[in-house]
Amino acid sequence: MTTSGRSESPAIEEPVQPEITPIIEAPEPPRRVHRPLDLVRLLVSAVSLAIAMLVGAFTTNTVAGIDKDVTNATEPLPAALGVLITTGSGLLMLALPAVIVFDLLIRRRIRILADGALAFLACLAWVAALQSVLRQLANADALAASLTAAQAADPGITGFSAGVAAIATVAQVGRQPRLRVLATVVFVLFGLAQVTLGATAVAVLISFLIGRVVGMFVRWAAGTNPSRPSPRAVVAELRRAGVDLVSLRPRHLDTEDPVFFDAVDTNGRALVVHVLDRDHEGAGVLQAFWRTLRFREPAGRKALVSLRRAVEHEALISAVMAATGARVQAMVAAVPVEPDAVVLAYEDVPGPSLDEIDELDDARLDATWAQVLLLHRRAIAHRALTGSNIVFPPDGGAGLRFSGAAGLIAAPVAALRIDLAQLLVTLALKVGVDRAVDSALRALGTGRLAEAVSALQPVALGRTSRQALRRDKTLLDTLRDRILDLLGTVPPAQPVRLERLRPRTIISVVALTAAAYVLLDQIAGLDLVEVITSANWLWLGIAIVLACIRFVGAGIALTGFVAERLRFARTLIVQVASSFLGLVAPAGVGGAALNVRYLQQAGVPAAAAVAAVALWQIGTVGVTVLLLVVVGLVAGNDRARSLEVPDAAFYTLGVVVAVVAIVFMIPVGRRFLLARLRPYLAQITPRLATVFTRPARLGAGVFGTILQSVATVLVMSACIEGFGGSLSWSVVAVVVLAGTALGSAAPTPGGLGAVEAVLSAGLTAGGLDGATAVSSVLLFRLLTFWLPVLPGWLAFTWLSRKELV
Repeated sequence: MTTSGRSESPAIEEPVQPEITPIIEAPEPPRRVHRPLDLVRLLVSAVSLAIAMLVGAFTTNTVAGIDKDVTNATEPLPAALGVLITTGSGLLMLALPAVIVFDLLIRRRIRILADGALAFLACLAWVAALQSVLRQLANADALAASLTAAQAADPGITGFSAGVAAIATVAQVGRQPRLRVLATVVFVLFGLAQVTLGATAVAVLISFLIGRVVGMFVRWAAGTNPSRPSPRAVVAELRRAGVDLVSLRPRHLDTEDPVFFDAVDTNGRALVVHVLDRDHEGAGVLQAFWRTLRFREPAGRKALVSLRRAVEHEALISAVMAATGARVQAMVAAVPVEPDAVVLAYEDVPGPSLDEIDELDDARLDATWAQVLLLHRRAIAHRALTGSNIVFPPDGGAGLRFSGAAGLIAAPVAALRIDLAQLLVTLALKVGVDRAVDSALRALGTGRLAEAVSALQPVALGRTSRQALRRDKTLLDTLRDRILDLLGTVPPAQPVRLERLRPRTIISVVALTAAAYVLLDQIAGLDLVEVITSANWLWLGIAIVLACIRFVGAGIALTGFVAERLRFARTLIVQVASSFLGLVAPAGVGGAALNVRYLQQAGVPAAAAVAAVALWQIGTVGVTVLLLVVVGLVAGNDRARSLEVPDAAFYTLGVVVAVVAIVFMIPVGRRFLLARLRPYLAQITPRLATVFTRPARLGAGVFGTILQSVATVLVMSACIEGFGGSLSWSVVAVVVLAGTALGSAAPTPGGLGAVEAVLSAGLTAGGLDGATAVSSVLLFRLLTFWLPVLPGWLAFTWLSRKELV
């Protein structure tokens, strides 16, 4: 009864729903995690340290100028202020580790404190060892001089500053704003103070970088505390957002570190829960960097390092895909969990995936294409159309799952074509080429199908598809041929150029750099201009022509030992390219491998290509021995008979024979070799019979081999004549043929060092004075080994671009 005299009905209370305890089968976060981003930062720090050391070694004057500028800038300051800054920065550097330790103790980060102590001690040991080396090299090494204090004999690198930088790195002071500002101010002031006291700027920088490298290594190797929320925390935060789960389990049961979960809420909806945290920041950065460097934009992938950017990108992809009308996962919640994690929940598309079903009818195939085309009409590329992301609901049709990091909005035409090519390959792997192409023709028509052909390249496909193509290497060619047959007169689109840098191009550039380094190292102490100008120009021209004839002989020889017809011009270019590979591989190895590859690309079976090159090499050995015998018989009492074979040759031959004998004496070794040689021998025997039953080709092979050997000998004779020397042809032949063979047995590229030594000793023993012998050998190697490197590189690059090797 109220004061007004009217009674009020009692309030009706809503029944309280009992809280459901969800079934959680997900593992708890590990105690320590090794973050991918820490590894990336470690590599960046190590590269920065290497660059700083290179700067100190090669820009000594610049470093000295920087030091002088800093000193001049601080000279006008009052002496008291300078002392205050110097003393204050030192005291702050002493106080900084104490502040960091106190902060770790308050937050009870005892494990991180122990890791920081370990990093500090490691820095002290590293810097002490480096200082000892620098003291010994200070007067002889540019790097050591640039790191040594200007006013003392001690190196300017300090272990304490490196140790403090290591502690700050392990403690992750960058994630705490106040500590980050304090550490930055202290390091800058201390560095400036060290330079004014006589240390070099490079030494100060290297001190901090050493601490950074050590700290990052300890942080990555020892691991850090996880930022990942526990499964119960995920369930609790989703409940606060209105998504009440009854079950949560990892999507991939074999994953120790799951980020995707399958869940069911109280309404019976199947959900996908994606947990994003800082523990996975940087995952895939190195791979994405490599793909961005190697491939153009459609095939390259940018890794989202920031947690916030990853969340926003995935949420945006979900919204725009759902707006197209495609049957995709719809976001139902996005909630933060603790300070360093975000949980995204999607309503899943029910039904089995393409990987989980056995049969697929044409209606489902057509529905799959229809879903993809809905995205493409809005210029959205899925970029992950694999079997696990194509779903077939029980009520018919098809649906798509997506990975937010892969989707692309406002996608260029090339990205859409890659989507079509990826779906073609995915369906072809499941239902076969014919049905996949027929369904694509029904959905796309001839115009867009012709566009899809341009992106049928392995580099455009996902990793799982590339792995499948390694097992079925003919699938792409079969797909392409089938589509071209259906197109008839409709021309296919031009192939999408996806690769910026091919592996062969990278290998070629690296090899050329190594070749240039070796060349400069070999000729650093020689005056090549004087050597060349002192030679007789007529004989020099003859030697150049003879050096070129060697390549003609090699091309004729290879053509003769192969049963298939080869284009001689291309074969000749391959021999020129072999001279380049001879500089970056042991003698004979690079050229043989290149010739085998060329024959395979020309349509010769692998075993037959190996047999042809092996037969050529055997023929070369036979011709060399035959020429030595003939020269010995013709020479009579000539000085060629008095030449002695070095003892090293006998030792090498003995070692080779002993190793072969031991391998064949052991049953396991014998079976191992025979098991691998028998398939090739089975295919080589018919090829040998084919060559030997064609006298013209066999004669061409033998003639080319003889021409190559004789031209090599004549090059040396012309070089000797060019310097006014005179030596019988028989002696030159013995020295060149035997000396080149013995020197080439050395495991150095092109027999560097060994060939020159053997040839010089042989010519001197044959009666030529030492100065002329050395000059002749130098010119001989210049014409037959060094000068062909540049045209060889150009030839190799052209062959690679034309895919002839």
